[in-house]
Amino acid sequence: EVAVGDAPSVVHDSVFVAAIQHLASPEQRATWLPAAQEYAVLGCYAQTELGHGSDVSRLETTATFIPSTSQVELHTPRLESTKWWVGGLGRTATHAIVWARLRVPAPPAGPSGRGLVDVGPMPFLVRIRDAATHEPVPGVTVGDIGPKLGFAAIDNGYLRLSRFRVPR
Repeated sequence: EVAVGDAPSVVHDSVFVAAIQHLASPEQRATWLPAAQEYAVLGCYAQTELGHGSDVSRLETTATFIPSTSQVELHTPRLESTKWWVGGLGRTATHAIVWARLRVPAPPAGPSGRGLVDVGPMPFLVRIRDAATHEPVPGVTVGDIGPKLGFAAIDNGYLRLSRFRVPR
């Protein structure tokens, strides 16, 4: 059982739950907020990337919308786009708020009439570990990177996504 104030729950309570409260749609809040507040899911906030820290304008993780399936494909294309120093990710989190650059199909009337348009950084709520086994789900690589100076009680981790699909 995780108690409020325990180190693994600090990021969950202060960032993951807050992200759902402030960034999710009313329908998403109705689904995810009770599960998060009751610790049925444990979350983290995956924004920082190895190659450029927390500079959101330089995010390399992509989220490509696929109209035929209404899914978004999340992908970390390079080592530098690995989500890094994510608190609660190393051993604890089952879900993550992942920041990625949303790419959507270009409108037919666009300059090229095809391809993708980058509409900027967006958050995505993603299951990263299996509920029964706590192993990473297919398409997700996750691990513990050890203690961070000043935050040794929080399990800091890394996250890579390999063409990982999430429903719209």
